[in-house]
Amino acid sequence: MTNRVDGKMSFVTGAAQGLGEAIAYMLAKEGSKVVLADINYDKVVSVSERINNEFPEQAFPLTLDVRSEE
Repeated sequence: MTNRVDGKMSFVTGAAQGLGEAIAYMLAKEGSKVVLADINYDKVVSVSERINNEFPEQAFPLTLDVRSEE
């Protein structure tokens, strides 16, 4: 990614672990503001804090179950 996401907003589901976490980290590293969505509140907040420690004000946690329409 060569600055294609710099200054943009990204939304990553499953961001509390694994591939979603890695994608969120890379997007923040490239300059994107990232909404980290996951069903697990504690984990998504933890990942968001880790990203913000390295890239201040880039990550925003959101608890969300994409399997539910409610």
